[in-house]
Formats: sequence, C-alpha cells, structure tokens
Amino acid sequence: MKWYEETYVNRNDWILDKMGVLGISAEEAVIVLMIEFMNRNRMKITIDALEKRTGISTARIDEVISTLCAKQYLEIRASSKSVRFDVSGLFEARTARDERIMDRSLFDTFETEFGRTLSQREMEKISDWNRTTDKKLILYALREASAYQKLSVAYVDRILAQWTEKGYTAADIENGVHEWKK
Repeated sequence: MKWYEETYVNRNDWILDKMGVLGISAEEAVIVLMIEFMNRNRMKITIDALEKRTGISTARIDEVISTLCAKQYLEIRASSKSVRFDVSGLFEARTARDERIMDRSLFDTFETEFGRTLSQREMEKISDWNRTTDKKLILYALREASAYQKLSVAYVDRILAQWTEKGYTAADIENGVHEWKK
C-alpha cells in the first residue's frame, strides 16, 4: 500500500497544506478536491458534474484539467464502461515523497520510544502535528514525555499544547528557555 492510501493520511488536508509547494492554484485545488470527493463517494465524474458542483465554467474546468494532466497530477483513464479520474500523481510528486519520509521517520521514532506499534488514532494525531508543528518541537516534546516516563501521545499532546500556548519554539527548548508543568 502506498503512503497516501494509508487510513491515517487525510488526503484533502495534505493537498490543501501543500498547495503552494505543489504549485496548484485555488481553482485547481477546488477541482482536485472535488475529484477526490467524487471518487471517494463513487460518483460518476464528468465535466458537467464538476461544473454543477463547483460553479466553475465547463471551458475553465477543461483548461484546469489539461493543466493538471500536464503537471502529471491528474490521469484520466477511459475504458469501455467508464472514465476514471486519478489524482494520485499529486502524491507521487517530489514534495509527497519528502513528506512520506518525514512522516515515516517520525512514526518510527515514536514507536521506538514507546516500544510498541502505534495505533491508528496515534498515527493520525502525529500526522496532524506534522502538518502544523515544527518536527523538532514534536521530538523535544517526546523527549520530555520520556524523561517523565509518560509514554503516550496524549501526554506529548499536552506538552505541545502548553508550549504552543506559551509561544515556545524549538530554539527556546534547545536553549533551555521552557518549562513543563505535569
């Protein structure tokens, strides 16, 4: 199974988070997200259906689809029975590969520290942190939890929440300018 097919990966959030890096416009994102939605709900995708759901003109949708295909983010496969729109190319881009490596190493670090396999819910939480929090700060919070022998994602989450509330950065932690109240 590819990393973006894992259940802990929220593909829509990932797309929205990486729009700038992937170089997709707001209009392209709307089309991609609608294709994702329609695929997930097993709905028939046509230019007319996309126009009806997004309010974007047929001509503009055609241009956006051409652009997405040219960027290799979208592949359209036609068979005798149907036409399939596949946006897996977004997740195969270099940015996606870098993201997968970062996610996997973070998961591995937590599993090693906890001495067990992470649950689905724990992976989702770590993936959420990875999108919103500096990786170093996450690792420092894990180290702090280990120091107190409180090896749980919930405990790490409380540390991160407190540090975020106080405006601490990874540099602050490195310089010893932080406190953690159990």
